[in-house]
Amino acid sequence: MVSNQTPSGARTRPYRFGFILNTSIGNMTRYLNLRKYAEQDPEIELVWAPVAHYTPPDMPSRLRFLPDPLFMRARVLQQALPLLNELASLDAVMIHLFEADILCSLRSYLRRDAVHVSSTDEAPITNRAAYPLYPSDLTKPVWRQKLRLAIDMWRVRHTDLFIPFSRWAADILVTDCAAPRDRVYPMHVGLDLDLWSCPPRPLTPGGAKPKILFVGTDFVRKGGSLLLEVFERRFRGRAELHLVTMQAPKDAREGVYVHSDFKPNDPRLARLYQESDMLVVPTTADTGPLWVFMEAMAMRLPVIGTDTGANKELVQHGKTGLIVKIGDGAELGAAIETLLDDAELRRAMGERGRELVESRHSARVNVPLILARMKDAVDERRGVDSSRGRRGSHAGA
Repeated sequence: MVSNQTPSGARTRPYRFGFILNTSIGNMTRYLNLRKYAEQDPEIELVWAPVAHYTPPDMPSRLRFLPDPLFMRARVLQQALPLLNELASLDAVMIHLFEADILCSLRSYLRRDAVHVSSTDEAPITNRAAYPLYPSDLTKPVWRQKLRLAIDMWRVRHTDLFIPFSRWAADILVTDCAAPRDRVYPMHVGLDLDLWSCPPRPLTPGGAKPKILFVGTDFVRKGGSLLLEVFERRFRGRAELHLVTMQAPKDAREGVYVHSDFKPNDPRLARLYQESDMLVVPTTADTGPLWVFMEAMAMRLPVIGTDTGANKELVQHGKTGLIVKIGDGAELGAAIETLLDDAELRRAMGERGRELVESRHSARVNVPLILARMKDAVDERRGVDSSRGRRGSHAGA
């Protein structure tokens, strides 16, 4: 549903921006943080179209006659269409949805409306051997892979400004897709550090079992099964394993605790981070950087992750955590052992992680910078020489 701060068409401020944003799983946190700090900008009228990919089976819809894949895409467009219909009255629109991106790019052939801003954690799959492919990507026939890449390359040519979540995605856009360097500004919305705060950590009290934390909706893809196997083989009785997921095995296991009802920015999750000693998410495929890594680091936790997508931009090996090979149980166990055996190392990594999040991933800082990029692009189209300071980094930096 589109929501406005002011009645449609009643322009009272210099800029009017629209946002068509994915709100599925971790993206809900991004949407909430972006909205909170964007609404503090007195220069912008804001129009929001939060879009959920998932539709409950019992929810009535006139689109139910469509096959499941088409139904999902049609529902996305159904939620985005009210805002897309307002493009003529917007100065810029930020999109984080493939389907809405397509329609916005197609519209550019007919008329030049709002500045088209693409902001996503993904990048076109130009090199399948190096890209962190999700299970659904692995099974696609060759013709679908080629078609999707052709569409993505076309979208790049018809997008005015890119604000990807990471330098990893920015590099692919510039190097492989020929996006102009001065149109690519990697910047993550970041965390609301008003919600994610933690005092310096004391050492784990003597006699208390250390807590290993896993957070991931897709339990298997995020490496939860491997972590559970390693825990049962090497650390049962020595530590506790806390799983924040809705897909964990149902059978009760000694020393394993499942939390399945946490919400985005949930204070109970913040407390669990604060009570834990490390976050371990040995994901097999993620474009990253993962929200849970940011949350853990904000709570001064060391992180164990894998080298996939942009993860290493957060998990700096030996500094803020440890990087292990995908699917390597022995290496994962050794990394957990290293942190379990050295409380001072855990604390030092946690402090450096907090410093990194504060300096690069604070929503209070990043959201105004993102909005400034959008304003600059609008001013350029208007022929106005913007006097705003150009802070932040771009793909050529």
